[in-house]
Amino acid sequence: MNIFLKKGSTKFLALLLLADLAFIVVHIVVEYFLKSNTLFSINRDLGYAEVYQYIKEFWILVLLFVLAIKSRRIIYFTWSVLFLYLLLDDSLQLHENIGSFLANFYDLQPVFRLRAQDLGELVVFGSVGFLLFSFIAGAYLYSDDTGKEISRHLFLLVVSLAFFGGLVDMLHIAVSFGKAVFALIEDGGEMIIMSIIVWYVFDIRSHQVYNSGDA
Repeated sequence: MNIFLKKGSTKFLALLLLADLAFIVVHIVVEYFLKSNTLFSINRDLGYAEVYQYIKEFWILVLLFVLAIKSRRIIYFTWSVLFLYLLLDDSLQLHENIGSFLANFYDLQPVFRLRAQDLGELVVFGSVGFLLFSFIAGAYLYSDDTGKEISRHLFLLVVSLAFFGGLVDMLHIAVSFGKAVFALIEDGGEMIIMSIIVWYVFDIRSHQVYNSGDA
């Protein structure tokens, strides 16, 4: 099941990506031409684009949770837990707050142009990521072929999400030039990848692949 050659929901994906593009274009106009940081900026906390991301994450975890119940397979539940964490982390700024606490508690020192708080956030990402993916890996071992294939696809998409939200974010902080461009790439990339995940999970649920007889 190739995630880029699936039938049935490509129009839905197109709508999601068009919405992302609209947010990105409005952001460019507001930031670069109007020189204003408003709720239309995609990097604005609790801005319109960020709330749109929350909605995507919410529906991903709901669809995966429903899929877990219908299929009676724990692998989908483990993925829903991961996206529940992503939703809570983004909306409550968990990694920022906990990272700041760790930086102060352990008196972390800046390195490679990264702030102490950035290092604390990396510790949070690493720790939580290890825990959640250990949970997923355990379920993967006992999953059927369909569950394993879907998990591999989701893993690649989450790694892509981490690339923009982690690596590009750190470059945005560490480099002394092009900060606005890095910020646009980071947030725009996250929006696009999250839309692809919504589309993919929706297509799994709508086609009811758990009835394919792989178990």
